[in-house]
Amino acid sequence: MRTAVRNAPGQPALVRNAMPVAAANFATAVAPKETKKRASSTTTKAKASASKASAASAVVGDAAAAATTTTKRGGAKAKAPKKEKLKPWQVRGTDGKLLPLPSASKPTLRSSFLIYMSERVAQLKGEPLYQKTSPKTGAQVVDIVKMAKAVGAEWAQLAPQLKARYEAQHEQEKEQYERALAEWKAALSPDDIKRQNAYIASQKKKGIKGTAFLRDPAKPKRPNSAFFEFLNDLRARETVIPNITEFSKRGGERWKQMAPELKAPYEQRALHALEQYKRDLEIYNSTRGPEL
Repeated sequence: MRTAVRNAPGQPALVRNAMPVAAANFATAVAPKETKKRASSTTTKAKASASKASAASAVVGDAAAAATTTTKRGGAKAKAPKKEKLKPWQVRGTDGKLLPLPSASKPTLRSSFLIYMSERVAQLKGEPLYQKTSPKTGAQVVDIVKMAKAVGAEWAQLAPQLKARYEAQHEQEKEQYERALAEWKAALSPDDIKRQNAYIASQKKKGIKGTAFLRDPAKPKRPNSAFFEFLNDLRARETVIPNITEFSKRGGERWKQMAPELKAPYEQRALHALEQYKRDLEIYNSTRGPEL
């Protein structure tokens, strides 16, 4: 049932009927635009969020890549420490320090001149003539070089009867030295001898001579040859040997002229001694390490 619209006084009927229609049309037209605006705003926000998420992901990816690169670079730089290469005579102790060579504890023997010099240095070291200024500290110290030259000149002119006292003291010290040296050698281990001999060999390669190789006192000695067995017998029969060089020369000539049957006992003795030496050496090597 239609409701009649009453016309306002003085208003045409057409206008009055058109107003509700226009309002409805305006509402219909505005509604899609508002919906589009809201939809557009939502889409923009969604795109912005997606963009931020993408950017954050990219940052995380870059950071991870950078961390990987750093790790790789760091791994390349972190090299394993080089193994220390010691010389054959060098050994480190439990404290990490290099152990001294066995020769550091080897007993020493003073000559008669060194005994005299030691006595004179104690007497002269306080004299101003043998003092000098140290370039490092500026203090007065003993001029050892100057004093040694002066004492050496004194020794050269010293009378034989005055030297005799120092030579006698040297002989006394020599007896003590030989006992101490025997004890020192007996205390050396096979490793000590190896180290010391390795150092001596290196010095000899440099042309530095004068030091003999050490020998283990417990190591079996190589036996004599047949000729030296003969020479020992010949020496035992000789009452006087004025010249050892001449004696050896005559013994060599006699050995060359000896018949094979006369040489045979000496050769047999030398052969048995050599076989025993090999057995002893095998036992030595098995108990004390490889042959030195």
